[in-house]
Amino acid sequence: MNQEQKSYISLINHTRKETIRIKKTGWEEINLPGHTHERCQIIYTLSGTLHVQIGATNYFVPEKHIAWIPSYMGHELSSNNRRTSLVIFYLSLDACEDGTPLNEFSIYHADSFIAENLKFIASKGRGINREDAPDLYAFALGFFRLLPTICQNMEFLLKTLAIPNDARLHPILAYLQEHLQENPKMPQLAEHFGFSVRNLSRLFNESGIRFSYYVNNLRIMRAIELFADGGKTMQQIAYEVGFSTPNNFNRVFRQITGMSPHNFVKND
Repeated sequence: MNQEQKSYISLINHTRKETIRIKKTGWEEINLPGHTHERCQIIYTLSGTLHVQIGATNYFVPEKHIAWIPSYMGHELSSNNRRTSLVIFYLSLDACEDGTPLNEFSIYHADSFIAENLKFIASKGRGINREDAPDLYAFALGFFRLLPTICQNMEFLLKTLAIPNDARLHPILAYLQEHLQENPKMPQLAEHFGFSVRNLSRLFNESGIRFSYYVNNLRIMRAIELFADGGKTMQQIAYEVGFSTPNNFNRVFRQITGMSPHNFVKND
């Protein structure tokens, strides 16, 4: 973590409780190592996608979605997109409007109503203070309290990829991610890394990883990243992430996300 990042985190932690701090990132690369905040952090992916690492689990946040990170929860942020633009809100908030504790990481879809309200709040500069703007502060805080109850919780996105404890799998999983277009199979991986197919299958099973599900999850996440980058047709993206036909891509995409690729893009 560089000095600028450390300074900003310190600023957040020393911000008065009655202030909602606002940060907007430009079209830039995102790679922020592990850290925590004393404030709840709400991240809106305006453009591009985001990976949020919490413990041994990597969560994926598509474009036009919200990541809700509770206070004091350690996390890392990164993105595989060419450029990512975020709007981030830091505030003191422990429970939503109905009293439900806000102590779990969540991902929500931001429809047009949610997005417009987030943009309106973000347009108020670097922060909103209750003393200087009581009505605006009350509106923003009330909106964020309601957010978990009025947003669509993206359950499928919480079926995320855990980092296995067995270090022997780490280079194999990295290889899978880099060679999705080649549609890697278990025998090919076993030969490449010097395992028998039986032993490699056992290694995956003992780590709680279903090989086909893991590969398909990687493919769909990469496809969503490519949607955000733009410039490619749905068919081109299907082939680039390793599907033999667009129909297979559509079928697996629907199995994992609950909607077709076209509806997913339209929904964004």
